[in-house]
Amino acid sequence: MRKYISLLLFLCSLNIFAVGLPPAPQPETLQAAIRAFIEARVDKNKMSTMRKGYWIGEYDKYSEVMNIPFCCDSKDSLITAIIDAFETDEKNCYQYVHEVPGSGMLYSVSLDSKSSRREIIRQSKNQEFYMLCAKNDDNPRFRDMYTISYVKKKEGKRDMYEGSLYHIYSPRPDLKDDEEEEMPKMPKFILVGMLDKQLADSCRFVGLRSVDSRGGLEYGVRREKVVDGRFVFTKQLGRAADIQIAYAYKNGKKSEWQTIRATPGTTLYATFHKDNYDIDRQETDYTDDENSEDKRKMARTDEALKNYSVMLKSINEQIRELRSVPESAPDYTDVKKRLSGLHKSAKDITNKMQDLVEKVAKELE
Repeated sequence: MRKYISLLLFLCSLNIFAVGLPPAPQPETLQAAIRAFIEARVDKNKMSTMRKGYWIGEYDKYSEVMNIPFCCDSKDSLITAIIDAFETDEKNCYQYVHEVPGSGMLYSVSLDSKSSRREIIRQSKNQEFYMLCAKNDDNPRFRDMYTISYVKKKEGKRDMYEGSLYHIYSPRPDLKDDEEEEMPKMPKFILVGMLDKQLADSCRFVGLRSVDSRGGLEYGVRREKVVDGRFVFTKQLGRAADIQIAYAYKNGKKSEWQTIRATPGTTLYATFHKDNYDIDRQETDYTDDENSEDKRKMARTDEALKNYSVMLKSINEQIRELRSVPESAPDYTDVKKRLSGLHKSAKDITNKMQDLVEKVAKELE
């Protein structure tokens, strides 16, 4: 027990915590390139999403197609980064296709094996076409398909690329329908969130998304309605994952994303503020034995420290980003206020971590 307490104190002093096993390979370079392109070049009003399916229990049994039309200079660094990323991430997928203009075949995809609706993702042999399929990191029975198809055309003296990016989240076609019920039941993660008074008065609902599922892109976001300042989010997990949370305010604005650690088989009770959250308590399922209560305490402490560590990491990333803003920027006064608030939040979280470790150390003596 003394060894365990010493380890907790050491980890708290370094702010370094275990975050579970490394995820399966994902096309992270491509995902990042698509995020950057959407943010800088894409008219969000022209993006379209088609979803088929419904929620059954805790399984997200739906398929989704995101279509992102574009037209940009062929030398645009953001579009060439996407094209290069398809080749870079070939090693991180189970299917890769590249068709050059004038050859190959047309491609379409259905949302599931029973659907009559098919999405045509390569409409002409004149299009250059890339496709990459990867096993979904959260649900191995589903796949993430990324495609780009485009033609090169002249616009004045410029060479332009015109086409579409697609992200398709759908069941893997290599698995049979009758295998679905054999999928092992995964333990639940339950988040019971309370908003502080300021947030509860101004927030309509919270949005939640998995960071590593689909690369953290801003689609496939779950919305949970805030009722009396409270919301509940439930998800079955095969392994620990990071979940991001944002607030949708009544005035139409949205907050920055916060990150929280989700661990299978736990229920996390937390109070949320504008820039951070407090962990009220965390319950972990354990089979009763002579050391079960100590195990629960250690498990709750470990998970709470991991959550605080994730929050600190998120705050540090925001601080680094804000520090890159030049002092000559017109809104630098607001940047300084934001930095001050983030530094205070980081200090508060570090103090909570230290207090938690000291409290548990006394209880386990």
